[in-house]
Amino acid sequence: MRHSGYSLAVIAVSALLFIGLSTTVEAVASCDTTTCVHPTCICPSLKPPKGMDPKTVPQFFTLTFDDAVQAPTVPVAHALMTPHVNPNGCPIKATWFAQTLYSDFSLIQQWYASGNEVADHTMNHLGTPPADEIIGSRKAINAFSGIPFAKLNGFRAPFLNYSDGTFAILGQEKFLYDSSTNAVPSDAFWPYTLDHGLANDCWNGICDKPITIPGMWEIPMHAIMDSDLPTAIPHAMDAQLDASAETVAGWLRKNFDRHYQGDRAPFGIYLHPVHVGNATQLYNDFFSYAKSFPDVWFVTNQQLLQWMQNPVPASQMADQPYMKCTLPAVGKEICNGLDDTHTGSIDQGVLGTCNFVAGPWSTCYGCPKTAPTPADPVPERVVSVGQLGYRTPVPATCAMEWWDPIAAQCLCQSSNCTFTDTAVPVTKTGSSGSSGSSTAAHNAAVAAMSPQMSAMKTMGAGVIIAIAAGLGQLL
Repeated sequence: MRHSGYSLAVIAVSALLFIGLSTTVEAVASCDTTTCVHPTCICPSLKPPKGMDPKTVPQFFTLTFDDAVQAPTVPVAHALMTPHVNPNGCPIKATWFAQTLYSDFSLIQQWYASGNEVADHTMNHLGTPPADEIIGSRKAINAFSGIPFAKLNGFRAPFLNYSDGTFAILGQEKFLYDSSTNAVPSDAFWPYTLDHGLANDCWNGICDKPITIPGMWEIPMHAIMDSDLPTAIPHAMDAQLDASAETVAGWLRKNFDRHYQGDRAPFGIYLHPVHVGNATQLYNDFFSYAKSFPDVWFVTNQQLLQWMQNPVPASQMADQPYMKCTLPAVGKEICNGLDDTHTGSIDQGVLGTCNFVAGPWSTCYGCPKTAPTPADPVPERVVSVGQLGYRTPVPATCAMEWWDPIAAQCLCQSSNCTFTDTAVPVTKTGSSGSSGSSTAAHNAAVAAMSPQMSAMKTMGAGVIIAIAAGLGQLL
């Protein structure tokens, strides 16, 4: 029975993908390249922007996490990121699509302060979310994590469930991008703008909807395919749950190779930290494998779009300001999500702890009287303006990292502020400015993937079909 059900699922998915393919072709054709001109408008394309030769562009690698940012999940993300650096020696960065329910706002602030991206995933993790869930998330994170609205400009729909109404909300709220749609090899597009609508997930009819949002981007989630056959199943998120570690390791290598050796569309790994389990080694070995190739750069979604707006060859990536890694040299402990005095702890003694039914969380900016909700995402603070102990919100004139909410003082008000470079020395190979990509390093990474994976415990029970079209996903 299991085999029969699996075969039916394969047939159903293949049929949907075939139907969607013809609609995708029509959607791409509707974008007129004579009027949709870079950088303000970009049509869906399998090729790099501005006619660049794929062999000269970076192979971008986006690592994203979804759901609550909390004490059990943050170490999982760090374990996957800390061992790795980019070719310029900077620590790799990632994007976290954060829901506010069960999140610790101080940990969201720390994630952002260390150079990562925070994006909107609604307040209560509702699929096809109403406007107040999306808007409320941004307001609450801005108020209690101190992140500027301008930096909270990405969105992913919970369960990857969305509608044309979702996009209408995102357009109204001036989001920079969405990353809720899926891509298989036939529509594995580079990021594109929504001036002429969507060109992914066409199987569900979304490409026929009048979605026109000039300047807003779509960053498709490129699925992991489990074979090259027409009946291949796409795995959108948490591929480690869908087969043995050894099998998944093979999928990851083969899919990355297809991207790298092809048109180098951005490659992505999309995870829920709570589901990573004992797959940390699986992913760390795979990341090492990917980094063993020249010109591979791990980027946040925001960094990816900065490149899309001004694409440069891989040889110039290390010179791009958005790829640098520096931290403010504040010199004293302020509540800013950083270890300012290098004592090994962050914001020690200056955080406020807020206790609510869903669980306690901390903030630099004063506890509210009630828990944030979509109807009231920024409740009145316990300590009001003018009262002793009031925490002053970050003003528009100061970066969060330099703002002392206790003293209500900006410690950097000029271009001469001091920063600490966090890059580490790397071994150059002379290939487009890349590092760590010698033949020996590459062969070692390849060798590490198979024997270690076969020794790992098989994940999950049975076959979980993670379908990129949004069917049967474990999200």
